[in-house]
Amino acid sequence: MTRYEKSRDGSVTIEVADSAGYCWGVERAIDLSVEAAGDDSRPVFTHGDLIHNNYTVNKLREEHGVTSVKEVDDAPAGSALVIRAHGVPPQTKRQAIDAGLTVVDGTCPLVTKIHRKALALLDERYEVFVIGKPSHPEVIGIVGAVEDAGGTARVLETKEDAEALPGMKRVGVVMQSTLVAKKAGDIVSVLVTKSQDVKVVNTICHVTTERQEEADHLGAHCDLILVVGSPHSSNTKKLAEVCSKDGTPTHRIEGVPDLDMAWFEGKTHIGIHAGASTPEEVIETIIGFLRENLVGAGAAG
Repeated sequence: MTRYEKSRDGSVTIEVADSAGYCWGVERAIDLSVEAAGDDSRPVFTHGDLIHNNYTVNKLREEHGVTSVKEVDDAPAGSALVIRAHGVPPQTKRQAIDAGLTVVDGTCPLVTKIHRKALALLDERYEVFVIGKPSHPEVIGIVGAVEDAGGTARVLETKEDAEALPGMKRVGVVMQSTLVAKKAGDIVSVLVTKSQDVKVVNTICHVTTERQEEADHLGAHCDLILVVGSPHSSNTKKLAEVCSKDGTPTHRIEGVPDLDMAWFEGKTHIGIHAGASTPEEVIETIIGFLRENLVGAGAAG
């Protein structure tokens, strides 16, 4: 489940979650972008940041010339446009094709599956709800897929959002893939009181569930936890919430420059976890730094 490292003097244990780092959906999106950039006959853009990680986005730009555009119209005709791992509404893909762009679909297949499940609920005449963050690209894509099919999908971010709903006849639910399962369950428990016919499709990614289980483990066994990822990474934020839920000091960092050695004073068991968009090389750099710089009773030695 986890791997263990020791500080240079052997006094501090560094426990690293086995699932920390890129998930296969993120790796797939990156590979597709690099492959597209191999054709130097046209520029390659991503629709928004390919993933929520500054290091990877910068590396794609510097090493492969892949840059991002906010809107389809910002990419010149003849370009390749890579769809981000979070997916986009179907309308966006059609707009890109109509604009003369070559669409490379980097949407995670598990996100595509959520689109299909939401559309199935619509076909079965359920009122469709998406549990997640309304502004997150993945949720925007799911809602857009339902709207493209002539339906409506409402987003519930909190338990209070569900409590504010009136009674309904038939309720169908899908979930943002990176949700904390308990939070989703709390919202579903409210929906059950609003309708006697509630169909819930658990679309939380199995990789997300595994990561959260490892976050639970770290929270129970470590003195302090570092969660590595960019500040705007939703799944990294949720991992930090799980790690810290029982009071374990938890710090979100993007890299070595974010470390404060005062955090480690008196700590002898350090946990490290990372979001699904965090590259392995960043994690390894942090581990190497801690291995060399944690001595004695944490940083105090």
